[in-house]
Amino acid sequence: MNAMISKLSGLMLCLTIGGPVFAQTACESALATLQTATGGSDTGAMMLGWQQVQAAGCDDARLRAARAQVSALMARAAQGALSAGDLAGADQLVRQAPGVHWAVQAVRGDIAAKRGDRAEAARMYNAAIDTLGDPGQTVQSEALVPVAERLLALAQENMMLAGSMESSVTRGGGSSGVMGVAARGLAIERADQAIATANTYVAPTTNDGYVAPKAPDAYVPPPAPEGYVAPKAPDGYVAPPAPAGYVAPKPDEYVAPKDTYVAEAAPTYNVINAAAAKVDSVFLPIRFGFDSDQLDATGVREGLRLAEFLIANNVGTLVVTGHTDDVGSADYNLDLSFRRANSLGVFLQSYGVKTRISIIGKGETEPPLYSDAQAYSLEELRTIARRVEVAFGY
Repeated sequence: MNAMISKLSGLMLCLTIGGPVFAQTACESALATLQTATGGSDTGAMMLGWQQVQAAGCDDARLRAARAQVSALMARAAQGALSAGDLAGADQLVRQAPGVHWAVQAVRGDIAAKRGDRAEAARMYNAAIDTLGDPGQTVQSEALVPVAERLLALAQENMMLAGSMESSVTRGGGSSGVMGVAARGLAIERADQAIATANTYVAPTTNDGYVAPKAPDAYVPPPAPEGYVAPKAPDGYVAPPAPAGYVAPKPDEYVAPKDTYVAEAAPTYNVINAAAAKVDSVFLPIRFGFDSDQLDATGVREGLRLAEFLIANNVGTLVVTGHTDDVGSADYNLDLSFRRANSLGVFLQSYGVKTRISIIGKGETEPPLYSDAQAYSLEELRTIARRVEVAFGY
């Protein structure tokens, strides 16, 4: 460690006295030193290496790449500390990360969840989803789709426990995180429908018995009237000369205009678009009174958020499925889940939602697929199970 610090300090001195002439060499040297540091587990050396890269005059592309690498490794170190039960150490490590990175946000969500701060956990998981799908911050790769799917599950579970989807639906129906993925799914569905409609066009058939007229065999102009004589040019008529310097154009001198059309580039791969194509439904924290089908104060607030989302995104169809936990008889829970889903549908329509709404009740028959059931208490598992699940359609 001391040798590495001495090497980094010496390089910083060279930068100070060498000026811009050595910027390229200094950057490459600093990056090489950082690479050595990132190969180990000494986070102090890693951060010192990052500081050296910052001081080395590297171009923006190299700085971004180095920042992302260091941030990801600090997130990994924080995750290790968290797994060992060291929440304070994990928090300290992740806060040293030099840049915005989905892994950093995900670990911050894990830390908040461990502390029981479900609203902050939901906020960080939803932010990680957005960062993961931003090509300016994350290199898009199919390998990240399982990461996106896990973050989607964690975000929904923590929104359920927080009793709010504020971190995913903004005022006016704007969306990010989980609901942003749902909006992308709607956009993909609309695009697919437009393509399908274009590809299934069939030209109208002709009427029964219709016979197209035949073209005349050969057109013959009518004869001139009897005694008709074509006029002659007047005696002495001379055509006017061409203007001085005029040269008649030759056919082989014609140059066709260049084609200025440029085809649009094929759409690039996006992790969140790929995840959105797999998302059939999401579950939301729409709450009801105890043993009741009437929305409580939280349910009314979140129902209004959902209404704004439906209107802002021009959602054509909505399937609302009610679920309950496993407390009580199966038959009673089945009826209660249907009544709750129906209550939400009536509420949405009363606030101006024109979406076609279908209602389903599942009772306790389909518990959610938890991201990690061991991470929750029994009451938290039941809170997540008492969900309203919605599927959006164009």
